[in-house]
Parts: sequence; structure tokens; C-alpha cells
Amino acid sequence: MTNSQIIEILEYWNFWNQDRDAGIIRHEYVDELYRQRNIKEVSIAAGVRRSGKSTILLQVLKRIINSGVSVKNTLYINFEEPAFAPYLKLEFLLQSYDAYLEKFNPQGKIFIVLDELQIVPQWEKFVRGLYDRGENIKFYITGSSAKLLSKEFGSALTGRIYSNEIFPLDFREFLEFKGKQSLLGGLSGKGSPALRNYFIEYMKFGGFPQVVLTNQEKDKTQILKDYYSAVIEKDIVQRYEVRDVKKLKEFILNLITNISAAFSGYRAEKKQRISQPTANKFLQYAQEVFLVQAVNYFSYSFTKQKAGPCKIYTIDSGLYNAVSFKFSENLGRIFENLVYLEFRRKQKEIFYWHGRNEVDFIIRKGVKIDKIINACWELNEGNKQREIAGLVEAMDEFKLKKSEIITIGYEEDIKINNKKIQIKNFFNEM
Repeated sequence: MTNSQIIEILEYWNFWNQDRDAGIIRHEYVDELYRQRNIKEVSIAAGVRRSGKSTILLQVLKRIINSGVSVKNTLYINFEEPAFAPYLKLEFLLQSYDAYLEKFNPQGKIFIVLDELQIVPQWEKFVRGLYDRGENIKFYITGSSAKLLSKEFGSALTGRIYSNEIFPLDFREFLEFKGKQSLLGGLSGKGSPALRNYFIEYMKFGGFPQVVLTNQEKDKTQILKDYYSAVIEKDIVQRYEVRDVKKLKEFILNLITNISAAFSGYRAEKKQRISQPTANKFLQYAQEVFLVQAVNYFSYSFTKQKAGPCKIYTIDSGLYNAVSFKFSENLGRIFENLVYLEFRRKQKEIFYWHGRNEVDFIIRKGVKIDKIINACWELNEGNKQREIAGLVEAMDEFKLKKSEIITIGYEEDIKINNKKIQIKNFFNEM
């Protein structure tokens, strides 16, 4: 591919000759990534496929341009551009950068977005080379691999990165995309019927931006199925060169249809006739592409913590519903999954715990237990005592005087001896 051909393709993706529509702004992410424009470190934005990473970085570039930076000092390369597919190697990265310099000869600081860069072998050599030479460049990198946030570089970019994890829309963002954010105001702590209806829709179809903006339920479901297939085929099978694809698909389907439930390699071996090492490897793949997340049992003993089964949560309830067809019968599990995601977005360190009863979430802050929490979609006389019993047992175990139940619809404080259980409305905790 010639330099002129590269520039011709890049013109479609960049702001050089057009003011591209960058969609609905996700302010929390855009504000933070825009703030990082003055930080030398490479800003990594990683998250599940189709969670909005590319759009967010386009929004960041647009804000940088609106702040007075010349469009010639910005470069956006989408490595999932089909025309680039035959050329994805280190030499192509170098050629693309040279073609850009040749075309614009930019003066001053350059802002470069490299989208889905993990599919280019040895890309870190390109970034590290320019970084270590002290070039006046701010790099933003997106990708759908959790390795971007940790070990993928080995020592290649150690100390040179600033990590940002991108999630699908939370419920507040979901309402903003629907133009219904006003529903969260003035609710007397309960939530209007309209708000609850939108929350049911959010639970059913999740927070992928394109799905939220799609009107027909049939189309939403098809998009989610396509996303799920793309994650399996492109992000797992191709990336990790999985040979037994049938076994992988069966394993992940079983994993994602059992959200909020315990998982262990031993149980997978018994139920699915798959070896423990293979089950653990497949789970690692699913985590690395952000499809699921695993929560460990809490113990002050690291050995006991790792020996126990983990609990599995999916990155988006819409994916779960698209492949499981169990929405109405599993509202409790889906709600627990959503509460988990709220804590993850806030970068909380999350565990679960059980004694005679189970506690959904133990939040650790530093070396201390900060919060003990149960999530309950519908708190009623049939389950209230069970939820309370688990929390009281955990408060005794960890010597805390407060715990929480997160539910929908009301708030209340329950005092038991010298302990307090706060029942909190999910809508007021966002």
C-alpha cells in the first residue's frame, strides 16, 4: 500500500477535511481522557468490543481540536479498517506515521489515537520507540484486551501507561442516551413507573450504545447476538488460536448463562467433561476480552481466597439475555450483576463471602473491610430474614456495625442490637 493510499483511507476517519459527528458525549470518560492530554504517559482505553471506546476517543480528539489544536496535529488510525487487514504489522505502523508526517508536516504537539491496536504484532515497539525518543506526541490507545491494562507489554511499556477501563453504559448514561435523564430527579426515593419501565428495559437489553439507540426489540437482540459471536470468534478463537472451538463455545455459554453463580475448574470438569486446566484457561480468555469478570471468595488467607470457587458476572446483562432466554425468571441474578458492575465502575475491590449464609459483596479498602452488601431485586417477607441473617453473620465475622441491602423501591434502617442494616434504593445510589 502506498502512502497516498493510506492517507486516502485515513481521511475518512479523521477530522482533517470534515467535522465528524462524534455522537452522544459520555462526559465522565471524555473529561478524564481529555485531562490526560497533558500527561506524558500513554493513555490506554480498554474494554469489551462495542462498548464505545472508538467514539469516546473521537470525542476526545474533537474536544482537543475545539480547544485550539490544529486538525493537522491529530491522527486517528482504526486498525479494524478492512483495507488495512493484509498489512497489519510493525512496518505498516511506521509507514502510516511517515505518510501522515509527509502529508501535514505538523508543528508542535501531536495527538495520536491508535484504535484496536492489539491486533498489530509488535506494536509496542513503535509506541515505545517514539515515546523514549522524547517525541512531542500524546498517544491514546484503545483495545478489547484486558492485557492492555496489565501484562501484555511485559516490560515494554512499564511505567509509561495510564490505564482507563471503558464499560458499556451505566443506567444514568442509558437514560441520557434516551433523553430521559430527568426521570432520576425528584423521585421521593422510590422511582416513577416510567423510570422502573426504563430500568426493566436496561436490565433486559443492557448498555451497549448501539443497542440502546436501536428501537426494535428484535433488532436489539440480533445486534447483541452478533456482538457475542464477534467476541467469541474474533477476540478469543482468533486471538488465542483455540483449536477446540466447539468445546470453547459450550464452556462460555454455560459460563455466561450462570451469572451471579459460583464457578470452579473442578465443577466445570464434572459438569462439562472438560479438564480443569482447560476450563481455567477458557475462563482466563473470557476475562481478558472483558466478556465476564470473576469475583473471589474473601479470606484474609490468600491461599484460601484462591482455593475457593469464584462468582461470575457478565459485562452486560443484554449479552446474558440474548443467549440465555431466561430474563423473567432470573431478575434477581441480573440485578445482582448490575449492582456488581456499579461497584466495578467505581473501581472498588470486590469479593463475596459466606458462612452459614452468603453475602453478595465484601468491599475492601486497603487492608480493611469497608462495606458488607447484599443485592436483592425484590425484598419481601419471604427473603428479608435470609438477607438480614447473612449480613449479621458477616458483621460479626468482620467486626463491623453497619451493612447494606441494595434493592428497588424504598429505603429503611433496621437496627439489630448494636448493629444497623441500611436498605438502600438502587436509583439513589448511582
